[in-house]
Amino acid sequence: MKENQMESYFQFIRVIMERINAHFEAQKEYIHCKEGCSHCCQNGEYPCSELEFEFIKLGFMTLSPDIQQVIINKVINLKQEKEKCPKGQKFIYECPFLIDNRCSIYRHRMIICRTFGLSYYDKDDETKKNTLKVPFCMNEGLNYSEVYDKEKNTFSTELFKKTGYKAEPVAYNLGVQFLMEKFGKDIMDLDFGEVKALIEWL
Repeated sequence: MKENQMESYFQFIRVIMERINAHFEAQKEYIHCKEGCSHCCQNGEYPCSELEFEFIKLGFMTLSPDIQQVIINKVINLKQEKEKCPKGQKFIYECPFLIDNRCSIYRHRMIICRTFGLSYYDKDDETKKNTLKVPFCMNEGLNYSEVYDKEKNTFSTELFKKTGYKAEPVAYNLGVQFLMEKFGKDIMDLDFGEVKALIEWL
């Protein structure tokens, strides 16, 4: 990872958040995210780049010693749980920065946390083609659940018409890899470094 990139990363976050916030506003009829809702923080792997983790550490240092210790204890427990996870099986866990159903490092959260909730296109690992991705909270009757056809993996025009919503459901090009490469690397010359599950950095 290149040195002294944090100022450029701050700018990167400002740029992508303008884009992301505009998308959330355009799709607000389909978004059921609210304060205290933490489905997205309770079951995941949380892919995190080296640069993002450096940013997270800045946020961690702003927390009170008591909250820091709570997080440290959660990390210790997660490490122990991970050791019991069968080899080759994904380790799915609650983010250790989730405290009382709220993100304790919200201003320093990862890219995937910033985009979660919106539908987007991302490359399928097998076909290498762009496929529609919807937030998993859709299965909880939340984001996009009113218009998503699970069998066809697409938005249903018929279901959309029934909603009476003004804006049609839209999927954006917001894959984490895309944002890192096209906005971060190509435009702002950022080096995100290695990407791995958050727990692997802790």
